[in-house]
Amino acid sequence: MQWMKCFPKSLVVAGLLFWTTAVLAGPDEDYQAGVKSFRDGDVVGAMTPLRSASLAGHAKAQALLAEILDRTDFDEDAVALYRQSAAQGEPEGMFGLGVMVAAGEGTKKDVLAGREWILKAASKGLVLAVNVVAQAYLRGELGFGEADRNSPEALAWIKQAASNEYLPAIDALAAAYSTGSGLAVEVDRTQAEQYQALANRIRNIDPGKGKKKQRRM
Repeated sequence: MQWMKCFPKSLVVAGLLFWTTAVLAGPDEDYQAGVKSFRDGDVVGAMTPLRSASLAGHAKAQALLAEILDRTDFDEDAVALYRQSAAQGEPEGMFGLGVMVAAGEGTKKDVLAGREWILKAASKGLVLAVNVVAQAYLRGELGFGEADRNSPEALAWIKQAASNEYLPAIDALAAAYSTGSGLAVEVDRTQAEQYQALANRIRNIDPGKGKKKQRRM
């Protein structure tokens, strides 16, 4: 997942050197401590409590620790943790595993198997997974073709992504309802206008002027 790799690898190596098997607290407390450090930008500080929680079988901790390892190219370790998390039904674990399997990072590449994991995560309501599925239908990724794009299943996922305010899905629906092509819909001006209005709102565009609204002082 190249779009996620942004941590200096040296920081994670340092974190690996200081890992301990000692449990700092309960798994939930360790996970929360790891999340706090992670959000504060202290990746090294996050790793010890996340590892403690992961060793105790905490699915969310396994997914977050896997994400850290994935970002720093410890791909095989990341896949192993994502698998443990996904096996417990954690959507973040399913999604991370799916993306890595589809890309062939840390494991044998299998686009269709990766897609199934991403779909499982999306079915559990993970917003990022839903948006990725919609994007895959729209762009012909993850093994989807033109026939798939024009299916009721594609329309359902794209509408769900639009409800997440995912602009590519909203734009696609506005265009499809305007022309009656591109997705499994017929021309519906009302729907087209509603989706276009939603897109304009998200982009902060004044349709009367064709440009972004100026904020009032």
